[in-house]
Amino acid sequence: MISSKTKASVLKKWLCVILVLVFAALPLSTAAGAAGSTAAKTNYPYVFVAGYAGWGQYDKMNDSFQYWGMCNGNLLKYLNSQGFECYAASVDPVGSAWDRACELYAQMTGTVVDYGEVHSALNKHSRFGTDYSKNPLFTGWGSAKKVNFIAHSFGGATVRLLAELLANGSAQEVNGTTSGSVSGLFTGGKADWIYSITTLASPHNGTTMTDLSKPVAFLLPKDGDKIVGVSSESSVAIINYLKNITKLFTNGVGTDTGVYDLSLDGAAKLNTQLSVKSNIYYFSVPTDSSTSVFLSKNRIANPLLTDAVLWPTAAYMGSTTGVTKGGISYDKSWFNNDGIVNTISCTAPKNEPQKAFDANNIKPGIWNVMDTFKGDHLSITGGLMHKVDVNAFYVAQMKLINSL
Repeated sequence: MISSKTKASVLKKWLCVILVLVFAALPLSTAAGAAGSTAAKTNYPYVFVAGYAGWGQYDKMNDSFQYWGMCNGNLLKYLNSQGFECYAASVDPVGSAWDRACELYAQMTGTVVDYGEVHSALNKHSRFGTDYSKNPLFTGWGSAKKVNFIAHSFGGATVRLLAELLANGSAQEVNGTTSGSVSGLFTGGKADWIYSITTLASPHNGTTMTDLSKPVAFLLPKDGDKIVGVSSESSVAIINYLKNITKLFTNGVGTDTGVYDLSLDGAAKLNTQLSVKSNIYYFSVPTDSSTSVFLSKNRIANPLLTDAVLWPTAAYMGSTTGVTKGGISYDKSWFNNDGIVNTISCTAPKNEPQKAFDANNIKPGIWNVMDTFKGDHLSITGGLMHKVDVNAFYVAQMKLINSL
């Protein structure tokens, strides 16, 4: 009989394979630093938003292996024990930033997911999704009970688009909705519902990893295969998940997908639609687990900081230059990476105001770029295959935010 510990270990290995296949187809920091005073002035809820291929508290997978904490244990449980009110949202693991933002809004307002009549018709998918009216993430969200977002990887684009829609809505959806009422997300006027946004390893300007070739189909499990140490039901779910992700690439990538939004061209297009809001505090934490190659400008994975499964992608991103279909050039300044995302892309969106973090000069409406976190893409969430103690990092960042 296989022990629960062995099952957990096997599950982690398969999750690692999933994440690498997903992105292939497609640090420790002083982040919070020492603000002049960390005495709490606010105590708003914290909503954690996972990256591409991620999961949250609505997902069964989270019961056995938390996205937030990973090998380090249940991070949100720890943070809640420290007096912070924390929740882990569950958004489409492979969906576009738009679809994920709509899902996030519905979870936080306790409503039915509405992707918008115009958007849904244009992209040929259902307008409505899950009903969260009986199971909201929390209650009372609004201008009197603002929220702080902690977003990892693609979660950054998700919350930035949510902030844009909350503030300015969507004239296209308001004017084009002919059936039923318009979602409150598209009517705007809610800029003051967000207090702060902290992004971790977020590809604000895309990642060159999306230029890698398509997944190799023969590496996937076949129908009827069973993953050792995992229940039959879970085996089927993981296998189907891998196959569905692969279809995104073998059948071509549309613009209403996370894959497109993660590309340099897709991120650039999204950035033209977004802007910082004068009332929101912005923090970004870049990540880097690469090291220089002897007598070369190329970068490879630092084996002390990077899970072995990310070494090939780190080497690819650390040596590849080019021009995208949309005409965006990427040169050696993009070589530093965390195995998934280029460090330069993690700083801040190119078209938005930004500055190096200064604990004595923190203002809303501008990106405060924190010190680079030395670790691979998932080290900052606790480590996928090796434990990284990030508890103090998050506590410091949240204390800083509460002191503003």
